[in-house]
Amino acid sequence: MGKDIHEDFLKLVGFEGDEIPKFLPEWRLAAEKLGLTEEDVRFATEEWIPQNFLINLRGVRKAIGAKIREVVDLTKTNEYKKKGVKIVYGIIPAILTPYYALKEIGKDQVFVDFPDIILVSALQGFFHKISPYLEIAETEGGITYGCRHCGLNKTRMAARMKGVIASPDIIWSWGFNCDEGPKIDEYINLYCDPNWNHEVTRIPHDTHFGEADDENIERVEFLAHQLKYSLEQIEKATGIKITPESLSKAVKVWEKFAFKVGMLHSLAWSADPPVLDGVTPNLIAEPLSYPWNTGLGYMEEALDILTKEVRETIQKGEGILPKGSPKIGSYFISYVNPWMDTLLRENGVASSVSLCLTVSKKQLQPSPYEDPYMAMARQWLLMPFGMNMGNEVERTVEMVEAYKPDAMIMGFFDFDRWLGAHQKMMAKLVEERTKVPHFYLESDFWEDRDYSPEALRTRIESICQVVKMRKMARK
Repeated sequence: MGKDIHEDFLKLVGFEGDEIPKFLPEWRLAAEKLGLTEEDVRFATEEWIPQNFLINLRGVRKAIGAKIREVVDLTKTNEYKKKGVKIVYGIIPAILTPYYALKEIGKDQVFVDFPDIILVSALQGFFHKISPYLEIAETEGGITYGCRHCGLNKTRMAARMKGVIASPDIIWSWGFNCDEGPKIDEYINLYCDPNWNHEVTRIPHDTHFGEADDENIERVEFLAHQLKYSLEQIEKATGIKITPESLSKAVKVWEKFAFKVGMLHSLAWSADPPVLDGVTPNLIAEPLSYPWNTGLGYMEEALDILTKEVRETIQKGEGILPKGSPKIGSYFISYVNPWMDTLLRENGVASSVSLCLTVSKKQLQPSPYEDPYMAMARQWLLMPFGMNMGNEVERTVEMVEAYKPDAMIMGFFDFDRWLGAHQKMMAKLVEERTKVPHFYLESDFWEDRDYSPEALRTRIESICQVVKMRKMARK
């Protein structure tokens, strides 16, 4: 019997024992729907994943496997819809609380997910193959390549055009900082799917620079009202009533997972020699930003296993680079294009922490609001991604001063009209406050057609050389 590359793939990504024969038929069917060939799976199994992920760690393999379970579940939405399951999508950046509250009430009668980021992070992150989806949106969908539209939005539209995902009963679009996301949902509705029902929640960018949004009671109340209204529209579309109790429970679930992620980040960053790359914490923290229909269980198991492995590695005095290696922090290094982190590591620099997924002291504090809508509003207003640049500068300064990186890399969002300019200004402001050198790396978080390893290698090598020379000079 010939080698079964699909079975080898599942073994690589943490499936064990009886899980493999049970899951293998589902994975084969999903791979076909996604457009993955056996050569694609072989490439991922034998080359891409081993080169760019720390697969010597069981927790890392389990984390990839958790994502694979979710993407397979996503490919079943057409079947779910035929069975009467309500389909609810969303887009990032968002908070997972209301989605998990909906799932808590609806159980198997509702499907919740953010299809674009699941597809991009799995197909590009593990197989280096999101380009076919982007090209469909560009050549058939009218989302012109030259206009530098977001890869997530293009993937969402292409996935619907290809029939990979079903029409949702409702998609909840967040227009807090991405003005293109909600417009793309309107465009999908008008261009190719009149059943693409969308609800948009917005908040004005009218705060003063540095104003603490969460301490402005009127702003919290406004957003709480907007969230409540949108949830009412979701209730109408699904027939599922979201209770205050389910919302409160979902907040606690988020806080528990966020605390564990924060502990892993702190543990890994303080280790010398470095024990983790920058990709792993970002991958494992994904459910902080959007819901998984398969739940948090698989990823939380991976997180617990990885935390134990990191502690054991530290006790042994081992690491991925020699003791004393420079450490670079980032706003959010791309786990979708993991080769960026691999290039840093190959040049003797560790990138172990992404500050936008590191939980701040304020985020870890219990909510002062008993009302679940107010608690959700405050939860959102404490998130990064450019809600208020002054606020985020303060948050980033806190992180830089706490973790003390040798340098910071910003960028990866130059396609984004808001975050692109936002990060360029933040790099200057945070560097002035902390005296830690900041580098801006022009690139695209979601794809690498214009920012290949060959195109960025010299830039990354130069940054690493400067960082190593500065560290040597300080000794």
